[in-house]
Amino acid sequence: PLGSERMSDELTTGELAELISRGGPFSAGSSITADELIESLGELLRHNAHPEFKTVMASESVTQEYPGIEGFEEAWTDWIYPYESFRIALDKVLRREARLVFLVRQIATTRHSGVEVETPSAAVWWLEDAQIRQAAFYLDQHAGLRAAGIDPDRPSGE
Repeated sequence: PLGSERMSDELTTGELAELISRGGPFSAGSSITADELIESLGELLRHNAHPEFKTVMASESVTQEYPGIEGFEEAWTDWIYPYESFRIALDKVLRREARLVFLVRQIATTRHSGVEVETPSAAVWWLEDAQIRQAAFYLDQHAGLRAAGIDPDRPSGE
């Protein structure tokens, strides 16, 4: 499985980015449930997280930071709690220097009324020294693109 070995001992930052973004659960066109996300990314982080790794959850009104791998698990467990089901559809993966940008749709069904909601979102992973330094999850896809240094108003996103 992705991340089952300490890849950063052998790979450059660019090679780690390539490995994460091609094939597997984090590649364009894939879909992953919340439990699979927490398990897969948790495993990847256990082997490839920077010692100062943090997770950032950002919305229009609030940005919260969670230190360490446990913080990642706490952030996502809190995020998915209100939903009966939750999955992420990965539409596109962009690579910009030492950043990976995942353009996704969060698709969830609420617990109380069974309503399905879909939100275009983004995740930006910062890589440093062949390790994942930060994973930031943006409820607003354009905010995520801007955080990665990409102009969301240009047709190519460049």
